[in-house]
Amino acid sequence: MKRLLRFFDRLLPHITLILSLMLVTFFVIDRFNEAMAFLNNDITKFLVLILSLICLVGSVCRIVSRHKK
Repeated sequence: MKRLLRFFDRLLPHITLILSLMLVTFFVIDRFNEAMAFLNNDITKFLVLILSLICLVGSVCRIVSRHKK
């Protein structure tokens, strides 16, 4: 269990950072070229869902690991 928590504790911040930067990039591109419609397609909605779930799991992992210390 500890190895799994340690794995997620190290991996989740990197995945969260990558997905967050992708969404910020999509937002900026969408502001300059609205015809791209990045924020209106299913892929972006899926990325937002994944980012939200990863943030949720990452937060729970942090809480559990800090509580055990």
